[in-house]
Amino acid sequence: MLAAREAMVNAAKHAQVGEVSVYAEVEQEEVHVFVRDRGVGFDPDGVPRDRHGLADSVHGRMGRHGGAVQLRSTPGEGTEVHLTMPVDGRTAEQDEPAPTVRAQEETHS
Repeated sequence: MLAAREAMVNAAKHAQVGEVSVYAEVEQEEVHVFVRDRGVGFDPDGVPRDRHGLADSVHGRMGRHGGAVQLRSTPGEGTEVHLTMPVDGRTAEQDEPAPTVRAQEETHS
């Protein structure tokens, strides 16, 4: 899920901590991904309306594919983003190209 990657990048940029935790749980009908940090946190209600980063990148991606996002954050205590995606045969992020993965060949002398 590109939304999970975006949540991780946001945590790395803004949490001001050296560690971000990522957990995944697979159930019969849903996949849950949790991205947590114990960083500076923020007040979600205090985010200016013109700041659309999380709304556009994470909420938008999940919503387009039947998923949901729950955000919990408290100043001084960190942030948790909980992503839920149905398991119904669709591939997540169908409208976006998958990242290219390249294998690296090792040579030993």
